Amino acid sequence: MPLRFGLLGMWHTHAHGLVRQLALHPQEFCLLGCFDPDPAVAADRYARWKQLLPELRLCSSPEELLALPLDAVAVEGVVTDNVRWGRLALESGRPVLLEKPAGTSYAQFEALLELARQRRLHVQMAYLFRYMSAVVRLRQLAAVGALGRIYHFSARLPKDYTLYAEYVAELGRYGGGIFFEMAGHVVDLAVALLGPPRRVVSLLCHHHSQPGTFIDNGLALLEFEHALGTIEVSALETAPDSRRIEVFGTAGAAVIPHLGSGHLKNDAVQPIEVYLAGRAGWHRETPPAQTLHICDLREFAAVVAGSKPPEFSMEHDLAVQRTLLEACHML
Repeated sequence: MPLRFGLLGMWHTHAHGLVRQLALHPQEFCLLGCFDPDPAVAADRYARWKQLLPELRLCSSPEELLALPLDAVAVEGVVTDNVRWGRLALESGRPVLLEKPAGTSYAQFEALLELARQRRLHVQMAYLFRYMSAVVRLRQLAAVGALGRIYHFSARLPKDYTLYAEYVAELGRYGGGIFFEMAGHVVDLAVALLGPPRRVVSLLCHHHSQPGTFIDNGLALLEFEHALGTIEVSALETAPDSRRIEVFGTAGAAVIPHLGSGHLKNDAVQPIEVYLAGRAGWHRETPPAQTLHICDLREFAAVVAGSKPPEFSMEHDLAVQRTLLEACHML
């Protein structure tokens, strides 16, 4: 029987990809209903999704949605609402797939996960980059010790300058601006590889030619027990294919020359450059690009079914959120 989802919040950019994968895999998943407090958002998204899921129900309240026979709830609303929606879902007895980042308050997210522990319900963060092919390969290399003791992590995750006005309109409410929106993806990877950082230092700037306060260019330095990490996020990028991750260790290194996008069209393969001590030079691997969202959904379903433990623990997600908020001066 497919896992029956409800959708609390319909605003987030990633919601389209999630609904598409739910629709494409009816043997595994079913989306029964959706709700968003903004009537314009609800009408727009419902009109699109109804074409994929003719039986989809648009609910007029969270209570109406949670009255449906749901097995789980995905939360895809505005970031400031999502932890509250997640709490409603947990209180109704449903596990939660929670869109990133995990709200703007560390204390509220911590309380959400504590409620999940008390109710013995699973909460999973929807950090899509976790299951990109090159990222999976990088984590595999690190896990088996092929890179040795990692001492350097760097990532840059820029956004398209032509969409600058949209970023300001959507993200201007957050102290971290564009850094808050994007950096969590690579904070998530850095913490997975190196654990929680001991110290976080960041520069958050407005570098657009027009005066303003929107944070459009940010740099964070993370100090780990035996490594340093840097994360760059800018909303001023014009160069294509410039998202990059580099990891260096005492026995090898791995570089993802272009990370791609979490929800836009990606190339058919996702290269990763690997160097291992004792081998002659760098070697390029070209794993097929993974269809996104489906891996998150299958991981979530397996954990909810009790088939496996979570790949990313609640303690991990707390460390990611704390690091992100600290880097954004929002802690």
